[in-house]
Amino acid sequence: MIKNQKGITLIALVITIIVLLILAGVSIAMLTGENGILSQATRAGSDSKVADAKELASLDVSDLVSKYYELKYVDKSSALDEVANAGAYVKANLTSSDETKYTVNGSKEIEIKSTTSEGKTVKGTITDDGVISWQETPAS
Repeated sequence: MIKNQKGITLIALVITIIVLLILAGVSIAMLTGENGILSQATRAGSDSKVADAKELASLDVSDLVSKYYELKYVDKSSALDEVANAGAYVKANLTSSDETKYTVNGSKEIEIKSTTSEGKTVKGTITDDGVISWQETPAS
């Protein structure tokens, strides 16, 4: 009989390998898959692009609304006599400050260039008080 043998048994080695394979499978499933980290990062990236473009368009509209009220109340400009409200002034003067993010079409609708993570397109309509009303529609 051999006494004081040191080392691991074959059973312990097999159990360790099985546990490592289970952990590797769970890790791969967490990375990939429909709700995996990589998929969530992709969705967050596209939603972030849309939000960035919406914010830029909102800033451009806000600048025009501020300009309208400055002309109307501070400068008391007669050029605004035929302009009905802030929304009309914005629609008449709105241009995109970054064509890669959003455009303004002929009917003065704001079209976001990026799509949401669900593939929806985003358009904005300017109201009479100069606020943008956003709508998401399925991509065609």
